[in-house]
Amino acid sequence: MLLLAVGCGRKAKPSDLPTLYPCEITVIQDEKPLSDALVTIMPLNGDLRFTIGGKTNAEGKTKPMLDGEWEGVPQGEYLVAISKIITPDLPEPSNETSMEERIQMRDEKIQQTKQTVAPPFSSLTKSSLRLKIEGKPVTQSFDIGEAVSISLDELNGTPRLP
Repeated sequence: MLLLAVGCGRKAKPSDLPTLYPCEITVIQDEKPLSDALVTIMPLNGDLRFTIGGKTNAEGKTKPMLDGEWEGVPQGEYLVAISKIITPDLPEPSNETSMEERIQMRDEKIQQTKQTVAPPFSSLTKSSLRLKIEGKPVTQSFDIGEAVSISLDELNGTPRLP
């Protein structure tokens, strides 16, 4: 009974929630749909009361959600960043693995983790991608060119020690 009263665990809809308009974004990379990419949408006016974004499916499509709860995007102009991080499947340490080996395994995983979307599209501060919602449903497609392979160190501007 208590679950029914609180909506089965969903957040209560904020009273200041703006009107949301259906939005579908398709991401294309290397002339194919890009799956498992994170799409982040930020208002150009800097109003960050809500988070907006989603993850692309096998067809490269996402329907952005506000605060991960409500489908749609409020009216406005937005900057869009698209990111896809590939993390290698490496063996997990066992109970017998020494601390030194654990650190080496962690470092190896970090070194092999790559961003596959170029910074002009993956960085919220550098993205050239824009989305405009004008009081009606929007379908938008973004072609982000060829895949890249950028290490996390390169993304963060951290030089690697030999």
